[in-house]
Amino acid sequence: MIVTALGTNGWFDNENGQTMCTLIRTQNYSIILDAGYGIRRAKALIDFSKPTFLLLSHMHLDHTIGLHTLDYLQFQLPLTIVVPAGQKKAFEELVRPPYTNLWTKMVPENSRLLDTDDLAQADFPFGITTLPIQHPVPTHGYRLVIEGKTVTYLSDTGYCENAVSLASGADLVIAESGALPGNAKGKANAPHMEPEICARLAVEAGASQMLLTHFGAGSYTSIPARMNAVSSARSIFPNLITGVDNLEIVL
Repeated sequence: MIVTALGTNGWFDNENGQTMCTLIRTQNYSIILDAGYGIRRAKALIDFSKPTFLLLSHMHLDHTIGLHTLDYLQFQLPLTIVVPAGQKKAFEELVRPPYTNLWTKMVPENSRLLDTDDLAQADFPFGITTLPIQHPVPTHGYRLVIEGKTVTYLSDTGYCENAVSLASGADLVIAESGALPGNAKGKANAPHMEPEICARLAVEAGASQMLLTHFGAGSYTSIPARMNAVSSARSIFPNLITGVDNLEIVL
């Protein structure tokens, strides 16, 4: 499988990246994680003759603003969209006139909208586990078992037990690092992580490698700033990868 960071900024787009979106491509289907403006890049990469699954962590705009481009992507098969428990109404309120086209008119017939409470009754071609994680609005992390590999997605969240559980033994953890070093450390119920906290989470979870993404656009003002911050945490967990737009990881 190929994991591609389509958008690695938190909060807003700038010259360093677009807002949050990660693509996982396999031989049989594609998975899109969040729908910031990075999602537009999926059009050049996805095989639209195969099923696609869109998993949303939460409804903040830097993770959903790209939803109004769903018709630009031109899906050929019904799309499956998953939102956190209780957030179907929020999704439907956002993706409709007068803000954009009605979501059902931008995707093929029989596309489905599920929330995380529906997953036990839904059929997926991959294993999926989800738990609420630490953020001011309802937010879920995802643990995906794909072709024998485990990929965990944690965005947005502070350090919490559910994040560690979802990341346990994962081959790849995609984790948010929205805060600058020192800005989240020691803060109870922090809504974001920073590289050192991410590194400690990876060690505790026994993960193989971790891709850091969702770098706060107002804090990380350059790609070197990202790289320096991540480098400083590699003494804790060497297999940290600095997320930049269009980066690919093969698992």
